Order: sequence, then C-alpha cells, then structure tokens
Amino acid sequence: MADTQEIVIRSEQDAYDTLKLATREGGLPEHVEVRFEGWPTLEIVVKGEGYTGTITPSIMQGFIEFQKAIYRTFALTRYNSVNINKLTKDDKEALELWIKVDEGSSRFSVEFQPLLERFVDRVGDKVTPKSLVIIALIVAASYVGNSSYRSYLEERRVTRIAELESQERIAELEERQYADRLDVERMQILADATRDEPRAANIREYADEARLGVMKSMRSSEEASVGGITLEGDVATELAKNARREAHEVRLDGLYRVHVVDSSVPDVFRIRVRNIENGESFVAIVQDETLESRHKRLIQQAEWAKTPVFMSINAREVGGEIRKAVVLGAEQAPDANNRLPAPDDSTSDDPPSG
Repeated sequence: MADTQEIVIRSEQDAYDTLKLATREGGLPEHVEVRFEGWPTLEIVVKGEGYTGTITPSIMQGFIEFQKAIYRTFALTRYNSVNINKLTKDDKEALELWIKVDEGSSRFSVEFQPLLERFVDRVGDKVTPKSLVIIALIVAASYVGNSSYRSYLEERRVTRIAELESQERIAELEERQYADRLDVERMQILADATRDEPRAANIREYADEARLGVMKSMRSSEEASVGGITLEGDVATELAKNARREAHEVRLDGLYRVHVVDSSVPDVFRIRVRNIENGESFVAIVQDETLESRHKRLIQQAEWAKTPVFMSINAREVGGEIRKAVVLGAEQAPDANNRLPAPDDSTSDDPPSG
C-alpha cells in the first residue's frame, strides 16, 4: 500500500497553494490527507451602541444563517441531498458553530478549525482521499477565507452600482474597492479546483448565503470588520439589498433506480427516479443529444430490468426542494447486473406529474 502524504495547512495562502497544485495534472497524490494547524479562523468585530460583550439579536440571526449554510453544504457533500433534514442529530451537533465573545468587547471568534475537521471525518467515506482534501480546502477558503469575503463584497458593490439610480449613492460606492488582484487570482484558483468536484459545486453559493447573513447582521452597527475589511452599517445595508438568491443550481450525480418512464408527451422524456444513496425521489426530464438517444435507451433498460443506473443530473433547488431536474447523461452502473432490493418505503408508479 502506498504511503499517505500529509499536507499541513497553516494559512489561507497554504490553502490556495495546495488548491492550485490540485488543478495540475499529477499535482496531488492519490493517497493524501490534510491537517489544519492554526487556520481556518473567523473573527468579526462589531462597534456601536449595545455591542459590549453580548450577542445582539441581529448578530445572532447572522450566525444562524451561517449555521444553516454549513448544514446545507454538508448535506450536499455527505448525502448528495439538498435537504438538511437528512442530517442526523449527531451530524448537527458535530457541525455546530461555537462562538467566543470577548468580555467587555464586541469581538466574536468562530472556532472553525474543529468544525472543519469533524466535517472532513464525516465526509471521508464518500469521496477519495484526494477529493476530500480539495473539498475541505474549498469549504475553508469559501467560508472563512479573507479573499472570499473581499470578493463577495466587491461583487455586491459592482452589482449595486448597476442597480442604483441615486448618483450620490453610486458615487459613494464607486469610491470603494474591496478586492485586489490577489483576490481575483485566488477566486480563479477556487473556481478551477471546484470544476472537477461535483460535490463541491455549490459550496461557494452556500458560503455566499452565510456571508449575506453576516453582512445583514451588521446593518445596525456603526461599523464592523470581517475578513480583514471594515464595513460601515449603512454600507452593509446598501450592499445587502436584493442580494438573496431564491434558487440554486445543484449537481446530483449518482446511482439511481428508475421507477417510471413517461414518453407520452411528444419531445419530452420524463422519468421518476430514486437516489440509491439517500432514498430521495423526484421527477426529471432527460436531455439526450446523442445521435442514437443512447441515454434514453439505457434508462429504459434500467427500468425494465430494475437495475441501477448512474446519472448526471443538474437540478434547481428552492428551499431544500427539487423544483426542476434535467438528466444530462446516463451510464451503466458497474453492478447493473445485480437486481436491487425493493425500497423500504413505497414509491408510486403513477406517471410523473407537473
């Protein structure tokens, strides 16, 4: 058995150096593991009336949104599901945020390193060691990396300038700049590392939700700092406007059992599928642009033979529910000759509706 190489991450720069290495062919060995030492950390400082050694309701709401985003990220990574109800009680306790409030001040420290280590432990059996290292670094860089915070604020600044009509407000935002060249380079590294890791595809979007929650919590303050950036309360209010995304594009690639094939509508091939890993069932449209419609044929054969089939699925998620799913491709599962046992709960064989 090959020796396992350990990579020690002591800073944000270490994380990006390793992610950059991971994007190169042969960059990371297959047998690798990551250890964090003194990073990642998240510190938030809030100034204003009432911010003295206590957590105000607005700050608490920001941390609640941050917590939800962590749960969503874990559900998608561990269970390949957009539903955080898939998390067990132990999962939620393991991923619970611990926030330290310095006595007599408004400095909040989030103990993210132990949370990340528990995240890694619970995801490890679902991905290869190499993928696990990449996913862990994407989570760390996305949620608590200074560059991610600065880049998010810069994106919000540019967006609000385009949306605003008040020349005065536009001028105020044009005087500011949150991201620099290094941040842009790091975001490209993050995008490159995410590209080949389907389970990491939505980590940055969920991290943006966490950042939005934190930014909204700063609106009643005189000023606050996070990710090394100082943000006045009125600016936080401006940047947070119209920021929430109602839907997310998610990848739900995996092994599925096909329950119903409905080709009754011309030019529309719909199926009801059940994810073998998490038991979730939903309707999907098959998009098959192959010359011989081989994906549709493979899916039909899987339904007749009651065998699993591996499908690449792109879906739209709203509030933890699948609203639209499209099958991009299908491949025969390695064990497709073995008949699957009947599912524990009943699944309707009625034609898909909606």
